[in-house]
Amino acid sequence: MRKKLKNKFINTLFTLIFLTANAGLCEQTRNAVMHNAIIKFSLAMGGVVLSSLIIFIGLTIYNKFFFKENTTHPYEQEILKTPKSTEDAIKFFINKNKLN
Repeated sequence: MRKKLKNKFINTLFTLIFLTANAGLCEQTRNAVMHNAIIKFSLAMGGVVLSSLIIFIGLTIYNKFFFKENTTHPYEQEILKTPKSTEDAIKFFINKNKLN
C-alpha cells in the first residue's frame, strides 16, 4: 500500500514538472498562450453581446407588432386595494381566478 502511494506521488510530481517545463522556461510560449487566450475570450464575449442585442431587438419588434395587451379586466386596477368586506374579498377572488 505504501509503495503504491509513493509511486502515485512520484508520477504526479514528474507529470507536473514535464507539463510545466515549456511554459516556465520559454518566454515566447507563455506570451503566445496568453495572447491566444485573450483573443478567444474577447471573441466569446463579443458573441454574447451580439446575441443579446439580436434577442433584444427581436423581442422589441415582437412586442411592438404582434403582442396585444388585454386590458378588459377592471379588477386589475384594484389589485392593490384591500377589500372592505368579506363579500368584496370573495368577489375579488372569483374574478382574479376566473371562477365565474
